[in-house]
Amino acid sequence: MDLSTPIQGLRHLLVGRTFAFYVLASFVVIGASTLLLIVYRLFLHPLSRFPGPLPAKVTGLWRSKKYVDGNWHADVVELHEKYGRIVRIAPNELSIVDEHAMKNLYGHGHNARKTDWYSVWDPAGTAPQLFSELDKKQHAFLRKRLAGAYSMSSVLRYEKYIQVVLDLLLYRLKAKAEAGEVVDMAVWTNAFAFDTVGELGYGSQLGHLWTEKDVGGLRKTIFDAFFVLSNLGHFPGQARILQNPLMEKLQTFMGAPPTFSRFRDWTAEQIRKRLQTIETTKRDDLLTHFCRMKAADGGPAAFEAILIEAMNLIGAGADTTSIGMRACLHYLALNPEAYRETQRAVDKYYEDKSLDRPIKYNETQEIPYLVAVIKEATRIFPSIVFQLLRHAPKDFEVRGKSIPAGTPVGISPISQNRDKDIWGPDANEFRPERWLQGEARTKYLDTSSMTFGGNGPRMCIGRNIALVELHKFLAQFMRNFDFEYVDKSKPWRVTTYWFAYQHDQHMRITFRKNRSIREVTSMEAE
Repeated sequence: MDLSTPIQGLRHLLVGRTFAFYVLASFVVIGASTLLLIVYRLFLHPLSRFPGPLPAKVTGLWRSKKYVDGNWHADVVELHEKYGRIVRIAPNELSIVDEHAMKNLYGHGHNARKTDWYSVWDPAGTAPQLFSELDKKQHAFLRKRLAGAYSMSSVLRYEKYIQVVLDLLLYRLKAKAEAGEVVDMAVWTNAFAFDTVGELGYGSQLGHLWTEKDVGGLRKTIFDAFFVLSNLGHFPGQARILQNPLMEKLQTFMGAPPTFSRFRDWTAEQIRKRLQTIETTKRDDLLTHFCRMKAADGGPAAFEAILIEAMNLIGAGADTTSIGMRACLHYLALNPEAYRETQRAVDKYYEDKSLDRPIKYNETQEIPYLVAVIKEATRIFPSIVFQLLRHAPKDFEVRGKSIPAGTPVGISPISQNRDKDIWGPDANEFRPERWLQGEARTKYLDTSSMTFGGNGPRMCIGRNIALVELHKFLAQFMRNFDFEYVDKSKPWRVTTYWFAYQHDQHMRITFRKNRSIREVTSMEAE
């Protein structure tokens, strides 16, 4: 038999073999390939020199499992404490902590390109959006046309709408306090934040505070969406499946409630109503600004562009704020001295100014200790804890260690905000006084913090709304109430899916003597 050519030799080897042989051969090939891949990733991969958990170096499933577990707020801090400033958390991904790297990745003039992880956040049937836009020029255009709506001067014009919702929250809590009920502040702060963005972005509250319910299951829908999308971002192909309109029909057929589609349709209806009166409306809020946006060619923005911005306000704006509110209450409840000093400072301001009305945001900025408490609470427990992923730029280094260009790298805000090189040996401790050590030190800490979704041109555009809500809420809440945990040993439960959500924040609240809160008899809106 002529076996002079490789093809003929291979043919001779395979002819007459049994099915079992082919199955066994397949397993051998797969096993050998897997072994070679493992060896490559452990010893030959460009990132093999960086430390990290052994399973993470071999497969991205380790990272995905950690994300799904929902404990990343603690995991990522422990990883950097154990392995240092650069940790390999997947075969092709690094988590880093460094103030200089932060500015090179996210800072003005140095911001690196976002990874494809963000593309999963584009809902079907909408336009390009600020959060997920990868192109820098398009991102700059989108941010510029929204900047006016979210500027501090604009937010202060919306402050009266925020106060309307805050009045209702305090009125409801007063009733609970007088009835001696234990309150779950995780629920109440979340309801307040959702109703506030409803007031600002849709022209009316959503009814969460008024009905004391999750209206339409919206809050649960947003939570579930973040669980799916934040984990799905590492599998872009699956994103296209979920975003397919047929998938929504399949979910409905299988009995899943079409809450998200109802939310989208309801949002679209609110936009259509506002567009009908956009030339005559006197209401100055975010929805009015969205409806008056321009496209790149100078014409009116597409309906889909308005829709995505209105939906983003709900999806991102509510949880960011309420997480900060809960963090402030948490650390004050666990630190009696800071609690007393904050309340004393607020009371003194009210009395010195003879305030007989709710305090305004600009006035809260005249209470240094209150401002320091909010900065410290949101530093030690920021709303976002997943890495803000970027492709490493050319010549990118972390403390002299070169990282290959194009490598997906990111900084977790909670890790950055606990870096002892920046914050000192007590970085993991709640100490508001660190923000009161002089103007130069405070400015340095401000530029080193990653509290509201990053740093530089990609920082959360809605941070001013969050700041106004946070300061007004904490000042007015502490002016009118005393509060404590029901069980300090179990203050809350945290699950992390992009945001670090706190649950079960059960507190006893007491309405303070000689205080008054405006009676609210309806959901008010102008």
